Amino acid sequence: MLIALAARGPNGTQPAVGPAAELDAGVLADAVLAHVGGLSPRATFDTLLDRGEHDAAEQLLKGCADLREHDGGLLERRLESARAGSAEVVRQRVTALTRRAEAAGVPVAELDTTELVERARSRLAEVEEVLSPLERDLGRQVEKHAAELEATVARQEREAAAVGPAATADRPAGEGFATERVRSLLAAGELVSARALLNREPIGVPVPEAVTPLPVWDGNWTEENLLEYHLNRAARRPPEFHAWQAADDDAKHLLATFDNLSRQPSAEAAEDFANALGRFLGAPGEEAVARRIDGGWFTFFDGLFDSDLFAGLRPTGRVDLYVADPETTVLQPSLAADGPVVAVGPGLVVTGYTDRQSVAVLSLRDVLRLAVLRADRAAALLGVLARQWPVEVLIGNHPAALDKILGEDPDAAWRTLRWITRLSLGGDASAVQVMENCTSMDPGLLWVMLRHAQGMDLSASRDGLWTARSGGWRKDEALLHSLRAELLTRCGEPAAQAAWWAALAVCDDRDGDVSRGDVADCAEVCSTWTAARGRVMTGLHALQARGLLVPAQDAAETGSGFAAGESGTTRFRVPLSGAVRALITTAEREVTALLEEMERAEKPHPGEVEAAGGAEDGATAMSAWTVWHRNRFAPVPSYIAYIEAEGRGAGTDELAAIAALADRELQEVSAEELIPRAAPVATDLSRVMAALAAEYQGEYGTIRLDLRCPTSLWVDVPEPVLRNVLYEVWDNAAEEVADRGDGIVQVVVTLDSPEVLVRVQDNGPGLPAEARARRIFQPEWTTRGSGRGRGLPRVRKFLRSLTTTTVEADVEVVSSSHPALTGAALQLVLPEGETDSHAGH
Repeated sequence: MLIALAARGPNGTQPAVGPAAELDAGVLADAVLAHVGGLSPRATFDTLLDRGEHDAAEQLLKGCADLREHDGGLLERRLESARAGSAEVVRQRVTALTRRAEAAGVPVAELDTTELVERARSRLAEVEEVLSPLERDLGRQVEKHAAELEATVARQEREAAAVGPAATADRPAGEGFATERVRSLLAAGELVSARALLNREPIGVPVPEAVTPLPVWDGNWTEENLLEYHLNRAARRPPEFHAWQAADDDAKHLLATFDNLSRQPSAEAAEDFANALGRFLGAPGEEAVARRIDGGWFTFFDGLFDSDLFAGLRPTGRVDLYVADPETTVLQPSLAADGPVVAVGPGLVVTGYTDRQSVAVLSLRDVLRLAVLRADRAAALLGVLARQWPVEVLIGNHPAALDKILGEDPDAAWRTLRWITRLSLGGDASAVQVMENCTSMDPGLLWVMLRHAQGMDLSASRDGLWTARSGGWRKDEALLHSLRAELLTRCGEPAAQAAWWAALAVCDDRDGDVSRGDVADCAEVCSTWTAARGRVMTGLHALQARGLLVPAQDAAETGSGFAAGESGTTRFRVPLSGAVRALITTAEREVTALLEEMERAEKPHPGEVEAAGGAEDGATAMSAWTVWHRNRFAPVPSYIAYIEAEGRGAGTDELAAIAALADRELQEVSAEELIPRAAPVATDLSRVMAALAAEYQGEYGTIRLDLRCPTSLWVDVPEPVLRNVLYEVWDNAAEEVADRGDGIVQVVVTLDSPEVLVRVQDNGPGLPAEARARRIFQPEWTTRGSGRGRGLPRVRKFLRSLTTTTVEADVEVVSSSHPALTGAALQLVLPEGETDSHAGH
């Protein structure tokens, strides 16, 4: 009765509107005496609060003098606490309902949380009448969809079982693992994730996490002792050996043939091992032929890429095998000239490089660990080898190759990328998800991202590459620069680049939609150049042809495409991957700068700026300040002034003047004077090289830079000087191979303490005979015309100024022993730095 009265107006005659209405005290007292059944007012108040009837409890509190006189303040606080509690319960129920519906992919009626909370503060039962039916209906729908997905799981399990045995030497298992993952998602109500997983990784399709792992090496063993236990039946074996027994006869034969490489080295022994390895992997293993080369025999084996799972990664299947003589300990660089090679030999050791080489060493320990496996052998062996090979072995040497490897099926492409990431980089599904978010599975961007990642370890720690804790891929400046360079290279000529930046600047950041007229207007807003609009319009056609802009649906349906005039109704779309979205904020600035550069190229700036070596146009001086070329000026005082002026948006004239001053400083100030300005002295060489490599590829996208540098290697060279030195040597190499379609510049860093040696060699025409002695380091000597020839002499001056009591820092011409890189070869001798004392730098 009290509840009914609370819903009526004063005197119990009219419906209450808004906040609780005040009732006549006499009416309330009569109701209590007539209908409560003898309960005290305090007990009645408690009952109302327990039932969520807050307005009725408030009316009782106001109408009952006894309650007000004794515990009025306390009861008012309890009433407000109960209202707040009911409101929070409703918020949580609405949130849970919405989240459950989203996770299950089930539509649910849109709820007004604010209104429901207000109603709950008055009377919880009214909200219950709204939420409970929705929750029950959602539960029925989730149960229905979960049952459908469970039926799909069961069907896929039956289909997988019908294919054949789940575990063989060349076919990984993993159905149980995948089934467990899907069913755990179903139990949690994550139907959207379960459905996506079933599409991307159906039951029966092996997943990387399901591969039988290699056993962890027991430090109590030595490789020789364990091999002896395998091969010598008379040897007393400890009980622990049981876990290390060879899985089958193929595994036993593999171990025996490896042992024979040191006992009876010969072509026959090499062929026997190659064939045994092929049979171990499930191939026939009968065709190996060994031929003698320096330090061993060269042959091949089958089976590594024979399964359907890995066949697409290397269609040729067969892998070269180098079997080293027992006394051979060091691999010859010429082994990797024609592609990936596996090397075995009793004396071979894995190199100390943290980068990748095309020759991967299969050690005796690796063979012993592989021999215990009954399944997943090819996957396990690839896991050993792919972490040593360049990632290009699995993704190809260009984006088109990766596009072919991934194929047209999006779900199959995801699975293939999962395996590449796991095998070559050690990453899991979360790393692949990051790459998908960044690239939208664009093969070109993926190729750049995978090559960038190969120097990192995605499984090293939770603070590894591109995790949320490390700030994600958007905080990886070197990666962003490489992705930007890939997109601009794809655009092509400057007009197309300007059009792309303009489209990006004005497109809808949700779906990339933009009109032709908006792009034209952007060009006019960003530039006073009269030809800007026309150049950008020309670039739009090129972008469409290259797939960087696609006609919007309305334009495609009407057939207008790009053939129409500059009508604002002609629309198209910028494909917005995460990498492209990351560039939106700088797009307007980029198009402005690019149009200015195009204008200068077509109509030189009238102002002349005096520079070292003669008069130089101010715009020409600025053209040397691209992201890559500005490293040439890193040691001079005006370098910082230019960067600061550029950052605050200084005009062309001011930047040109600073650029000219920097050029004069570089030519006129001695190396000894410049070096003290650069502090601290010690520099992380690997970090600087990684950053420069990204800038180098952005400048010379068609040249392959093969960088091999150990991580955390410090040198006693100030970073500005180091940037200049590396710039001059690398840029010289780039000019040597620029006209080749297959230009390669290789940079190999070795630590020969206290020296750090940096060898730079290329596949260009090589140095003229007269340059191979000292002339190349003489000022003004050059083969590239007047005004050149100062870079390498300056490098020598810088380095010789850094000579210590133990290291004669210098740059020198050396002879290349590489079978393919027969062009120029220079070697930098740098003093090793103290890592610990400069770790905070």
